[in-house]
Amino acid sequence: MRRISRRRIAPLIRVRQEIEKRLDPVLPWRAGPDSIDRLVVPRVSRELAEDGDALRRVFARGAATRFPLTHLAARSPAELPARAQLDASIADAARGAWYAFGSPVRVNFRSHDWTRHPVSGARSGNEHWSRVAYMGGVGGGDVKVIWELSRHHHLVRLAQGYFLDRDESKVESLLVLLDEWIEQNPHGRGINWTSSLEIAFRAIAWCWIWALTCDSPAWTTRRTTRFLVSLWHHARHVERFDSIHHSPNTHLTGEALGLLYVGLMFPELSRSRLWADRGRDILESELWEQVLDDGMHFERATGYHRYTAEFYLHFLVLADASGIDVSSESRARVLAQVRAAAILRRPDGTWPVIGDEDSGDTLLLSTSVPQDQGPVLAVGGALFRDASLVALTSNEHRSAGWWLLGDDAWRFLRDTGPSSSSDVAPNVSRSEALPAAGYFMGRDVGATDDWWCLVDAGAHGGDETGHAHTDLGHVEIAHGASHLVVDPGCVAYTIDLGARDTARSETVHACLVTSEPLALPSGPFSWSRVSPTPAARHGDDGPIWWCELSYAREHDRARLTHRRQVVLVRGHGIVVCDWVEGASPISFAAHWPLGEELGAGELTESSLTTDAHSIGWHADNGSAHVRASLEPLRRSPGYGRECDGRLLRVAYAGKSPASLVTCFSDARRPLRVHAHDGSSARVVIDDLADGTRELMMAAGTPPTIRRARAPITPSRVIG
Repeated sequence: MRRISRRRIAPLIRVRQEIEKRLDPVLPWRAGPDSIDRLVVPRVSRELAEDGDALRRVFARGAATRFPLTHLAARSPAELPARAQLDASIADAARGAWYAFGSPVRVNFRSHDWTRHPVSGARSGNEHWSRVAYMGGVGGGDVKVIWELSRHHHLVRLAQGYFLDRDESKVESLLVLLDEWIEQNPHGRGINWTSSLEIAFRAIAWCWIWALTCDSPAWTTRRTTRFLVSLWHHARHVERFDSIHHSPNTHLTGEALGLLYVGLMFPELSRSRLWADRGRDILESELWEQVLDDGMHFERATGYHRYTAEFYLHFLVLADASGIDVSSESRARVLAQVRAAAILRRPDGTWPVIGDEDSGDTLLLSTSVPQDQGPVLAVGGALFRDASLVALTSNEHRSAGWWLLGDDAWRFLRDTGPSSSSDVAPNVSRSEALPAAGYFMGRDVGATDDWWCLVDAGAHGGDETGHAHTDLGHVEIAHGASHLVVDPGCVAYTIDLGARDTARSETVHACLVTSEPLALPSGPFSWSRVSPTPAARHGDDGPIWWCELSYAREHDRARLTHRRQVVLVRGHGIVVCDWVEGASPISFAAHWPLGEELGAGELTESSLTTDAHSIGWHADNGSAHVRASLEPLRRSPGYGRECDGRLLRVAYAGKSPASLVTCFSDARRPLRVHAHDGSSARVVIDDLADGTRELMMAAGTPPTIRRARAPITPSRVIG
């Protein structure tokens, strides 16, 4: 039976939260007591009254009977996949060589300031959390960098190191840093209490830190007391100030997972049953609110889809370990999330970053980079006994399963799939779709270098809120390991609203651009107007895969219709035709944010060419109406990281209706536009084995491929 969502009373919850935010600074006792005796259940309180030094033993004894120690205590470290990579990461954590969003951060274990921005050096203050201003950045730096360190991923690394080799120096270093964090961040005060999601992530990390190190004598009674009191306040804060009314997306589900973790792993704490029940209720109800029928997250951002899939895999692991019943209907929806991640995978085993991506992890157990959804496939494939999912993973991906999975699921993962970390199987489906999300994928199969493309032909993600970009019609293109057209990403959320708006606009995506924007932002995480929802269809007849989308938009106080056809010609490349109709004359531009392969190409009036690849374009009424330029574009391959990129802009000005054909192909065998009259186009396909063929395209008609009816002379070929 589906859980009833708390969304129906979200306005009332908001009123209650606003009242409590105003009362807490003047009545701090409302947040809860600080005495451990008042924060544990009566049974534990009685035991502590008899032996004041029994605190660690009581909680450690309980941890030994619960997830994850019930399976990890007997698991052989010799079976841990990719052990060398993890050991190297543990060594970095132990010597204070940390990273935040790919940037190095040096940490002094005896004097680290958890409230200071590690880049700008600015202090964030110690006000009540509701009075801390952070959306404009902290001292010129992104607040997420402070939050990222305080998710305590690096402390989890040290805990993993202690669990594997019983090196007491690692747990002592960890606890020194934990002591400092608790001292500098009294509950409810400062930058590290402003986001309930960050509090929940930290609580999850603390649950694992405790489980992996609780047998160490470094956990003195004083340390254990301070830790448990602060952990109680973490869960209590999330319980009181969850994101049901203002961020009912991954914020809400991540917070629910934090409550479930603390509630199940620390039943000795008062309110633990409420936390576990609340976490379960939110996760089960939001599964039907936030996950589309095809498994994709409703915000349609690949990074936040990964987050959501991680949350629900952790939910199933916890539920199975704790005897919580999860319906087959809910399990099937979680499996759909995992399969959606597999569908989005490129031929080289990487994932496109579409929409926002914040480069964070729910829990850092493996050494995979945040953009890599391989651990989702590994853990999901094991839980659902799906060997086809596991076959897409590497040893590095499967290492997360060693820590997370129970014995039966771990044995399945261990005994299934490639045996080498570099032996990752290719996707086998020729074409796939996430129709509810509006993502359609075509690919080669069996070629040495697969051509692959993804077309965004769906509704604006997340309605008027969230992490979607204005990317209607956006096309991602890859050829083997070369990523030719990519979403340039968004480097930060809170420090430059102008840059944030640009990064979310269609002007930096592979879209059709006119003088009138498709959508209008309203703040960093909302929209005053969203993109129209297109009509879409797709097909696959063997030699070609195609997708077509169409929609209407406003342009120069008139109606403009745009129909985009994307065709993957197997073994040859990608053809995109934009058919545009409106008041004449008309002007528009096709924008192509380029990956590294094409960023340094040679530009002419009708092509951009590198040693390996070629882009050629042609308009229906002559190239004199088309102007091409390469423009600088800042790319963000991951949150907080930037690199130089290039945007290819192909601008058209002329009659209406108009069309523009763009071909992406191998430089040695370029696809070439032949005939083009504004309503139809023919593209030449040279094949040494099959001779010359033609791709036939027409507005509103599925494309077809046929043998050329007559020889094509060079003078007739344009492109």
